[in-house]
Amino acid sequence: MPHNHPMIQTAWAYGRLTHPWAVAIVMTATALFGLLASGGEPPAGRFALLLAGMLGGQLAIGASNEWRDRESDALDKPHRPIPSGAVSADGALRLTAIGLLVMLLAGALLGGWELALLAAGTGAGLLYNLWLKRTPLSWLPYLIALPLLPVWVWLVMGTFEPALLWLYPLGSAFVLAIHLAQTLPDIAADRTRGEHGLGVVLGRRWTEATIWTATFGSILAVVAGARLVDGDPLPATLTAALVLVVLAVSVFLTRRAGDRLRPHLFKVLTTCAVLLATGWILTVTG
Repeated sequence: MPHNHPMIQTAWAYGRLTHPWAVAIVMTATALFGLLASGGEPPAGRFALLLAGMLGGQLAIGASNEWRDRESDALDKPHRPIPSGAVSADGALRLTAIGLLVMLLAGALLGGWELALLAAGTGAGLLYNLWLKRTPLSWLPYLIALPLLPVWVWLVMGTFEPALLWLYPLGSAFVLAIHLAQTLPDIAADRTRGEHGLGVVLGRRWTEATIWTATFGSILAVVAGARLVDGDPLPATLTAALVLVVLAVSVFLTRRAGDRLRPHLFKVLTTCAVLLATGWILTVTG
């Protein structure tokens, strides 16, 4: 079918509705962590349920976010799937329901605790969409959900390692940076609408300063922490060095291109977060 065929355009619109970058990076991290947790040989059934449960939760979070923002997007982002008319509001709700159903079924088949943690992560995303996104606590769901991902994966694979819980204190600043990077391009529009997310409260200048301070502070914390736990600090150190190179290139390009690259900072930081988490995981699990 040609690319402008109505079925193709509708499928693409529904794909955009889910926030494809967020889905791609989370699913990549889930698959990678699953392979690491199982020594490269995950049980096929549990690995499939792992991916299905996470995918369902991510679809629900993305679609519900678009549904919740449909009125503000009609003013500021009329090209988005719902205000453009490519997807109906009811269609977004149906996709949310389908995602939640897949998440619940896959989680239930994995086990009680596995379902509880998966539901907690998904619930944090929904709580952000429906309420906290517009409050000074907009960062809280990110802090709950992102470090929970590797913990949940190791639980599903039956190889839980308590040292993974250090991702919460060590990675909290990085999680904050990711949240602020996502909200950075929308600060002006959010302020105009009277919203009070953390980025709006801080303002653009202080948001950018907080992003970089939190990012580099978290990297240093991971490197220092790798030398205090039992394990080989080399993986965490090497991935931290790689992340620093990526961020240095990003800073250089941002200074040259200005606002044109700022919307991509969220993608850079989420990629770096997966790299940094992988290094820590390799350090503490050996």
